[in-house]
Amino acid sequence: MKTPEQIAAEFDFGKPSAAKRGRRKEWPFVPIINYGRQPVGVYMTRTMQLKGLAYATREEAVERAAKHIDGNRTELARKLRDPRYRALRLQYGLPEEAHDIR
Repeated sequence: MKTPEQIAAEFDFGKPSAAKRGRRKEWPFVPIINYGRQPVGVYMTRTMQLKGLAYATREEAVERAAKHIDGNRTELARKLRDPRYRALRLQYGLPEEAHDIR
């Protein structure tokens, strides 16, 4: 059986990216999370801009998007260990009770 950390590491949270969309010329780059091609939907590629953030360089924006993805991984692993999230554990093939997880 996989641990919550292994499940979170394997889950696809997207890839960090950046786009030149900032409203102010000193901060032209915004962090983007690219979820890749989608099997169903109007748009073939799905992306999500992290709202309210802009950076002077593309590298800073990509780093912030990567930090957001790492935070999502940490949060999923935390929820899988939390006793209140039984349905989430069952969805990922873990035991219903948190104390049964290694």
